[in-house]
Amino acid sequence: MKLIHILFFACVTSIAFGQLNLPNASPDQELTQHLGFTEVQIKYSRPSVRDRTIFGDLVPYDQLWRTGAHDATTIWLSDSIMINGVNIPSDTFSLFTIPGKNEWTIIFNKVPEMHGTSGYAEANDQLRFKVKSEKAPRFYETFTIEINDLTKDGAFVYLLWENTLVKFPIQSYADHKVMAEIADRINIKKEEKASLYYQASLYYFNNNKDLNQAYEWVKVANGKTQDAAYLQLQAKLEAAQRRASEALVTLSKSTELAKAKKLEPILKANEKLAQDWSNKKSKK
Repeated sequence: MKLIHILFFACVTSIAFGQLNLPNASPDQELTQHLGFTEVQIKYSRPSVRDRTIFGDLVPYDQLWRTGAHDATTIWLSDSIMINGVNIPSDTFSLFTIPGKNEWTIIFNKVPEMHGTSGYAEANDQLRFKVKSEKAPRFYETFTIEINDLTKDGAFVYLLWENTLVKFPIQSYADHKVMAEIADRINIKKEEKASLYYQASLYYFNNNKDLNQAYEWVKVANGKTQDAAYLQLQAKLEAAQRRASEALVTLSKSTELAKAKKLEPILKANEKLAQDWSNKKSKK
């Protein structure tokens, strides 16, 4: 009897040690993207088409999908963000989908560790919403998740496979935080740093906010110190307010300071601005 056990163990051991070490057919992928002040990390497995029909066949329509292969796809948020216009807290979520012919359901579930759809319960959903599916710009052999079309605090999450594209918007609270800091430091704490007023003015200008307020702040900055970049911004704001003559005078002052300090990037930018504004003024 002992001899039989020994021979069986030897046979099993031989089979186990004889197995080939093969690469994963659906390799794992980690995607990390900073969005404003928030970090978004997505972990998923990437199956390939391999001459199969994917949606409506391998991945049936109107059924829950793990959005990848192996374990459920997860998405970690370092801070709360807006997903499809809804606030989502900082946490790790599983990302499920229900593909349809023309429309998909996107699901963020509060249980992150699941194998496939095993253990999924709709009662644990944090968020679900519908999005239209589109034709992908090219054929995607391997399932791909991307975060693209980035703005200062927003982006789109893309799901791409075969000839199908699905996307949904995500947005951080970076703008809210910056605006709150500006209000706190200028209006509450009454800080008197020229650089603070310049940065606040520049933020408003770059993000098309209250240009009158931006102009008041940059004038305060220029009243505290003479700086070529500060004067350039003031000129840009004057031009934006259709005060071309004033803008050219202010820009000339910026150029004089830039020449004295040999600030080549500002000089080149000022030269182009002066030419553009002069051309617009002459056309009137």
